[in-house]
Amino acid sequence: MSKFFPQHQNIKVSDVDLAAFQCQDIVFQFAYIAPGARFALHQHPESQMGMVISGNLEMNVNGKKEFLQPLQQVYTAGSNVPHGSINYSGESIFCFDVKRLTNLSGQEADFFDLKPDKDEVTNLPIQLAVGSWFKTMILQIPPGEKIPTQQSDSEEIGIILNGQMVINVGGEQQLVKKSEIYYAPVNVTHSGYNSTSEPVTLIKILLPHHP
Repeated sequence: MSKFFPQHQNIKVSDVDLAAFQCQDIVFQFAYIAPGARFALHQHPESQMGMVISGNLEMNVNGKKEFLQPLQQVYTAGSNVPHGSINYSGESIFCFDVKRLTNLSGQEADFFDLKPDKDEVTNLPIQLAVGSWFKTMILQIPPGEKIPTQQSDSEEIGIILNGQMVINVGGEQQLVKKSEIYYAPVNVTHSGYNSTSEPVTLIKILLPHHP
């Protein structure tokens, strides 16, 4: 089993179906939340951040409530910060979350709007949100576009939302398809290539290393 291209484990919890990926000490989860599902405030030692991909979800972080619009906002709840959610709609909601022990002292509890920016690696336009322990960016990879080989002091999780891309991490190459992920640890080289004739939407989550 590749640590760079992890396979998911299906988990059913109450009114949510999870596809969970283990990336060393990080847990990444796709979640399908059933219509009418309610999740009471709860907390855990890991910091958590997440985003809605489709649908509208009311998120409650430490008493602050916001409706998350698809690919528009990121929520974050620091270690042991209470958080919960409600799906008021008649449709399932597709979203993701990331859990990690961050060793940060701050009790982060907030919502971030993604804002226009430019990716320093590809020079492509992006939508960006920055928290105290993560960066999240969304970018469109044009047909035939290559993502240059890079490495950094951040761990990186990449999510393909549509289509497919050839991804190389640490010399290991794989075709990553819709709703699959890749994982690049700190200082491991990685690159990508959109070999298709259609743009690919890529979400990158960067998690700076904290010794």
